[in-house]
Amino acid sequence: MLTLDKLKVYLRFDGDMDGWARTANGHDASGITDADWSLIEELRQGLALVAAGQASQAFAASLESRLLDTTSDETTRQALRALR
Repeated sequence: MLTLDKLKVYLRFDGDMDGWARTANGHDASGITDADWSLIEELRQGLALVAAGQASQAFAASLESRLLDTTSDETTRQALRALR
């Protein structure tokens, strides 16, 4: 489950998974994992496609459902949407 704390770690390392892994040895207080990092990347990519108008309505609806299923709250969802 993605949380705001996990997104803050992602942002602190500017999306650089290798930098995070080297610095935090793959562990930190947020509990972020490699799978979380990959999920953030996938959701960002999907949100960018939707924002650019390059996604079907079905894809956009599926992405919204996935956001609801994989994030802890609306604040986290809004933070994900704000990532560029």
